[in-house]
Amino acid sequence: MVYELNQVSVSYAGRTALQDVSCTIQEGKWISVIGQTGAGKSTFAKILKGLIPDFNGEYLMDQQSIPRDSKGRVKVVPDVGFVFQYPEHQLFETTVYKELAFAPKMQGYSAQQIEQVIELILPQVGLSKEILPYAPFQLSGGQKRRIAIASVLLMNPRLLILDEPTAGLDPLSRADLLRMLKQWQQQDNRTILFISHHMDDVAEYSDEVIVFHAGRLVGHFDASTLFLEKTELLTGAQLPLPEPVQFLKLVEELTGHKIEVESCREQDIFKKVLPIWQARGLINGK
Repeated sequence: MVYELNQVSVSYAGRTALQDVSCTIQEGKWISVIGQTGAGKSTFAKILKGLIPDFNGEYLMDQQSIPRDSKGRVKVVPDVGFVFQYPEHQLFETTVYKELAFAPKMQGYSAQQIEQVIELILPQVGLSKEILPYAPFQLSGGQKRRIAIASVLLMNPRLLILDEPTAGLDPLSRADLLRMLKQWQQQDNRTILFISHHMDDVAEYSDEVIVFHAGRLVGHFDASTLFLEKTELLTGAQLPLPEPVQFLKLVEELTGHKIEVESCREQDIFKKVLPIWQARGLINGK
């Protein structure tokens, strides 16, 4: 499924939230969306899910106009999953088990099938069966986030939108969750739209990055092109470089040489930079 916006604008109470946004979301990509608070990221995501019924412009899915109701308002898109920034906004059942069972039950799964899919999804999001009898309000913020993600994954969306999915998680849990999401995305050519302020995570996992500033889409590049070649765009949007890229730029400045790297991912950067430091005696080569 390919999602396309053409000249989309959204206004709230006289304030422009999005202005003339055009972009294409290709299938099978991890696409991160970055920008300062209020830049338009969440509004953009809500448009794709169909949560904003009235807007100016065109929204196409596989070159077909998005379905609308009899009053011309956009309908919610069922193939798009959405995990909100605050998971308590979408957890509504009395137990974790009922929360996870909701989506497969609506899809006509039998009780046995529901148990099977729940058993499969829990380890993927780093949780155990012991959590199933608990009420969602008894969970920590990180646990709520994992349950919210699991409940949406059980809907089998083609496009999964995640609004700050790692907020409230410690670094190890954040890395585990992102690796799980990357594995899910690469299965069956799925698509992830990842809204985040963590530039290191964006550089590490993204195929492409969309940059918003003041309600406008100001850039859409593959991740390495953005972070290695279009740094002025990030400066204009008041966004920092990922720390590995900052380290790369520092070494280039100190050595006076351009260092060619395969990508903006941490491993690729350190693979090129560390031998240079070792050769200069700055790091023990053993």
